[in-house]
Amino acid sequence: MFAQQIDCNEFTYFLNEKESQIAHLNLHDPDYIPLHYLMAQDIIKVLEQFRSEVIPYFTSCPTITFSELIDKYDKLKNSVQLKHDSLSWLNKNVYLIFYEKALVEYQFKNEIDGEYFLQRSLQYNEIFPNAILLKLNKLLEKNRFAASLSLLNTLYYETELDREQEKQAIDFTDKFYDKLYKTGDSLLKAEHAAEALELFEILEAFCLNLPSSYCNDDYYHGLLRSKSGIYESYLAIVKAAEERENPRVAALFRQYAQEYLDSNAYLKDYEPVVKVLLEKIEPVIETIKIPVEKNEVIEEQTPTIEHIEPKLSPKEVKEVKEKYDNLVLQALALCIKEDFTASYNMFLEAKKLENCYCFATDYRVDLMLRELLKFIH
Repeated sequence: MFAQQIDCNEFTYFLNEKESQIAHLNLHDPDYIPLHYLMAQDIIKVLEQFRSEVIPYFTSCPTITFSELIDKYDKLKNSVQLKHDSLSWLNKNVYLIFYEKALVEYQFKNEIDGEYFLQRSLQYNEIFPNAILLKLNKLLEKNRFAASLSLLNTLYYETELDREQEKQAIDFTDKFYDKLYKTGDSLLKAEHAAEALELFEILEAFCLNLPSSYCNDDYYHGLLRSKSGIYESYLAIVKAAEERENPRVAALFRQYAQEYLDSNAYLKDYEPVVKVLLEKIEPVIETIKIPVEKNEVIEEQTPTIEHIEPKLSPKEVKEVKEKYDNLVLQALALCIKEDFTASYNMFLEAKKLENCYCFATDYRVDLMLRELLKFIH
């Protein structure tokens, strides 16, 4: 790095440059600590190289004496070593600094900054119990139950908890169960069985894998009620179709109902519920094959997915598909309530999303658009 032929201007510039770099090493901002710790290591390395390659061959310079050179070198070396030692400790505990900053931001209701610092803390130490507990409570506030369950598994099976953290974990699991069950129960009462089922399946995984004093048969009954609610929605469409003398739709949804019943052991074991439901309409007939006619609502021939070049990112595709599925479920629910115009409009919105050709479509959309036209025209 350094030639044995001493260039006074060169090494004077070098020493001044290192002095400036050392002065700018940051011991306060956790975002900079890991980087500046590495920078301090590099500065120490080049200073040691300067000590071995320059100082032994120094004779004289018009701008600095040998004594002044040694003094400046020692000052720089001591200064960077002190900062390096501090940065070494800080680097090992940077997750604590981020966590403390998150607490302060949340205290002042700065949710965005608080979430940023909390996430940074977990990036540096993903099994830090205090950060996990704080994150869990924030997720629960937003009803993000699936994400909470995943993080709970990390808390219980990958971390070491002290007594206080164990108390907080127990309090959270009880709170998590209570809110999850009540939310699922409210959805069932609002006749949103499919959404409720998702929550009760999370609750089932929670109760089977994690300790909680609250877990009992409630989650199992919630699953039964959700699945029976979905089953009942199929039967309700069958009944509505029969009343309007539309045997094709009635037969198709009898098939859906039978397939759903066959694939869900919960319903088969829950005889009282199934019996009540079956009494509402004629018995489900044997599964039949129904040809799907050419779409009468959308005239243009649509290409198949495998022949289309995707234009959306995987994340965007997932978001569009979720929106599509929700529209289909809501449209079916409106159909059950005999709000055919609103149901038709919602199926039409779902149909528009199919234009991305980026996911497998639900053939019920075309079918229901065609059949609903008969009711609203």
